[in-house]
Amino acid sequence: MWLTLLMDDERRVRRVADACGRGISYGGLRKQIRDGTVSRVRHGAVIEGPLRQDARARHLDLIAGTVPVLSGDTWVLTHTSAVALLGLPMTFHGADTVWINRGPGTSGYRSPLLVSRSSDMAKDEIVRVGGYRVTSPGRTALDMARQFGFVTGTMIADAALAGGVTPAQMADLARRGAGRRGNAMAWTVTDFADGRSESPGESLMRAKLHRLECAPTDLQVTINNSHGDFVARCDYGWLEHGVVGEYDGPQKYLRDRKPGESLSDVIIREKAREADIRDQGLEVIRFCRADLREPVEAAKRLQRLLGQRGLLDDPWVSPPPRSPWEAEPW
Repeated sequence: MWLTLLMDDERRVRRVADACGRGISYGGLRKQIRDGTVSRVRHGAVIEGPLRQDARARHLDLIAGTVPVLSGDTWVLTHTSAVALLGLPMTFHGADTVWINRGPGTSGYRSPLLVSRSSDMAKDEIVRVGGYRVTSPGRTALDMARQFGFVTGTMIADAALAGGVTPAQMADLARRGAGRRGNAMAWTVTDFADGRSESPGESLMRAKLHRLECAPTDLQVTINNSHGDFVARCDYGWLEHGVVGEYDGPQKYLRDRKPGESLSDVIIREKAREADIRDQGLEVIRFCRADLREPVEAAKRLQRLLGQRGLLDDPWVSPPPRSPWEAEPW
């Protein structure tokens, strides 16, 4: 049986040649594929059981099935392959292909399952992950911007900055890419990216609003009441209009649920929080995953609200937090 080929309890990608070298015939392997005992990861590579549904896990399986057939030892995993290995926000762009760089002097190559590029790469643009040579988070973010554009590039660059890459390092990497195809987009993403963004959805929504000329003018806005007590922190701010915004991801209410709370309890608490925000003279707009699919309609909704509010004489400013001594009961 196929299970005898596993070295441990993990599902591992195996080359077909290795499997057949351990006593399984090609006919037996084809039968296992037909009955679902194993699944084909790519030509010449299989995995026990069904293919994994998680996009990152499936791409890691694709890498594991492809690396054994790569020639030479100077290649570096790049683009979406680097994203998957580095733990950056996974994207469907390029997820069905392994991406590598072989360095200058080699010819590029593209097939349905492998893209090989040729470009200069400094030592500090390469890191090691699980035995693989992989482009660094900053280099990966800019490669993704060059290849897949502003929205995807912003999502990856925000995460890279949040993970410790500095804006100066990102700008230096963009300078090194002068003359490279798509480097103007890399600069655009470098200028716009912000490590304060706390989720891929926040980054995607902000980038899509920017393309429609209504991006937030502030992020992670802290709201205190007139006594200096903390009320909330909101993802986005258009404080010149007295508007704040929130991106509600699909797991938001599950994530925010406290021990013993039902989902109804979480929703009621969130509504009370929103009422407290409005009590400070602010209006709240919410975005969700559906708005990522229909950004034009989301932007229209935002623009209507900003138009109704108009420009304030002075942008809204949160009262300073109460000093510890002010909270003492004298």
